[in-house]
Amino acid sequence: MTNPEDHLDVAALQDLKEIMESEYETLVNTFIADTQSKLVELEEVIQQQDPENLRKIAHSLKGSSSNVCALKLSEFARQLESMGKEGEMASSDTLLSQLKVEFAEVSKILINSM
Repeated sequence: MTNPEDHLDVAALQDLKEIMESEYETLVNTFIADTQSKLVELEEVIQQQDPENLRKIAHSLKGSSSNVCALKLSEFARQLESMGKEGEMASSDTLLSQLKVEFAEVSKILINSM
């Protein structure tokens, strides 16, 4: 089993859960659905070599990942955002693959935290 602390700020996530109370489950479900959609969009913009939309989508994912205390996922998104800003997309597909693996781990942990 993966150590949640390798993927999330567990203390901050617990605080968030206490603050959100019954809305926490909605937050997690919305984050997962929204991120799945963003991953599809990221695949498309990388395939199309569209750095501006890569930047925009990655920026959004960076923020939403940070909101659920998924700091490693947020960092992968930040790196993609930076690639989009710089117009340098050469290794963006590799980074997206790493981001997908991280998202899978984060999703499992968040679901188990409900």
